[in-house]
Amino acid sequence: MTIRLEKPEDYREVENLTREAFWNVYRPGCTEHYVLHCYRDNPDFIPELDFVMEEDGRIIGHVMFSKAQLILNDGTRKPSWTFGPISIHPDYKRKGYGLRMLQYALEEARKMGVGFLCMEGNIDFYRNAGFGLASKFNIHYHDFPKEEEVPFFLAQELISGWLVANGIDEATYCPPKGYFVADENPEAFEAYEATFPKKEKLRIPGQLGYDGVIMESGRIVLRPWREDDAPALYKYASDPEVGPRAGWEPHKSIKESLEIIRTVFHNDTTWAIELKETGEPLGAMGYLPAEGSQLPSRKGEPLVGYWVGRPYWNRGICTEALQLMLGHIREATDIRSLIGSHFIDNPASGRLMEKCGFVPTGETCIDQTLAGSDSPMRVLRLEIK
Repeated sequence: MTIRLEKPEDYREVENLTREAFWNVYRPGCTEHYVLHCYRDNPDFIPELDFVMEEDGRIIGHVMFSKAQLILNDGTRKPSWTFGPISIHPDYKRKGYGLRMLQYALEEARKMGVGFLCMEGNIDFYRNAGFGLASKFNIHYHDFPKEEEVPFFLAQELISGWLVANGIDEATYCPPKGYFVADENPEAFEAYEATFPKKEKLRIPGQLGYDGVIMESGRIVLRPWREDDAPALYKYASDPEVGPRAGWEPHKSIKESLEIIRTVFHNDTTWAIELKETGEPLGAMGYLPAEGSQLPSRKGEPLVGYWVGRPYWNRGICTEALQLMLGHIREATDIRSLIGSHFIDNPASGRLMEKCGFVPTGETCIDQTLAGSDSPMRVLRLEIK
């Protein structure tokens, strides 16, 4: 196994490798090979940190680095860096090749004076290469509130003390614009894609769908409920401590859970919260019309609802899921505000919504959804900007 700089004569082979590595992983098909194709002419591209890995004369891996920026609170911009796409041929995945290539590239970046890297990825893998949550450096993710600890936003100080030496005690990460070239130039991308052999595009669980049907972040996937989820739904929804906190009665049987999936959950705006680690749905996240509720909603304003099983309370999973859904709402819908509520004796739910930008309206209402229930509820609203 050898690692060396990419050469111009490698370009097509590496782009095909990248296509093979990412096909149907995050979306039906992929765009990462086109990002790489265009990036070599991007001024943010760093050719001195553009590496391929070879095994028996065959290119099996690739990683590239790019310039990025950190924006300080006063608007000052400071240099930073990122990397990716990082590709390993499917035949060589999960064999340690990717980590070996990345560790080599990081050392070369350090030698060049690259002091601080930000990236998006799974901390369970990238911690092996020295990455941790960017929040520990007081570096914020551009799409999330500053106070949030974003579990998939990672960073590493390659040169110890680099942030302090550059006067950076807090900043927001600004990713390179070149990563969005396929979305900005769809016709050019389709023409480029047509130069490759045809491959079947598949919609599979775990993909980050632009239509919002399937969404993904660091630990979780938001996906449509399936009928075979009924046993897992019953396991958590039958807990008497779960449903009443969210305004519904505990499920009494797997059959009842199946019926809920076929009716209540059978829509385009309700998702199962699936934990990547287990592949099991452990709660629900969604929004529905607020008409008919006791809430003082505006015309057409949706009502947000969510819950997770008791073993997953106080682990930030609901916060992560709500942030993920809100990102989809901002990007893919015309919704201008959302309303939410929580029982007065469940303040943790209110704190969760406030973390995600909801603001208390100062109003209360009485919940009457449960038999014998007459409980006051605190009302919150999120204005979509």
